[in-house]
Amino acid sequence: MRPEGRSMRDSILAAAVQLFAQYGYHAAPLRDIARMAGIQAASIYHHYPNKQALLVEIMETSMQRLNASLEHILRTTDDPVQRLHEAIANHIRLHTTYKDEFFIIDTEMRALDEAQRPYILTLRDTYESLLQELLRDGMEREVFRHSDIKITSYAIIAMCTEVATWFRPNGRLSVQQVITMYRQIITDGLLLNANIAHQPDETAHLL
Repeated sequence: MRPEGRSMRDSILAAAVQLFAQYGYHAAPLRDIARMAGIQAASIYHHYPNKQALLVEIMETSMQRLNASLEHILRTTDDPVQRLHEAIANHIRLHTTYKDEFFIIDTEMRALDEAQRPYILTLRDTYESLLQELLRDGMEREVFRHSDIKITSYAIIAMCTEVATWFRPNGRLSVQQVITMYRQIITDGLLLNANIAHQPDETAHLL
């Protein structure tokens, strides 16, 4: 039965998220999605032309949400450290709030049709570019130590994304406590330390 106040389209999408995350895209037939959404299988086609359209919407919506929030941080915050802190918090909060959606993005990229994959990859690349812009600005302003920007951005993304795999809302730490710890770990690694001589980065231009 569809939850009160939820549209049929939202119910279909929520069912797809749950089943794709639990069983995988290829092991979740439309009839099971319809059953979980509380509708007849044929009714799905009034809202989505096929299962692929569900996968694309899940990925597109999640990546657009992630990109828009980081764009807002860059547009409204000038201080490099504050930008970094807000970006870390944003990434962790979204990945723990929309855990299944981002898990699907991470595991089902190959399930996308050839026609759809470049678009979703572009959204992912946009997020990486925004984070790299944040890091580059901090390095150019001599707030962050100089290092390979791509590798640094990949490390931050990997660290913050991984939180969703082990974080539990009823666990020992709150999400805010986790964010505070990750802010300290990442920022301490990036802040320029005037007492340490800068060493040439031998990994530059690897990517």
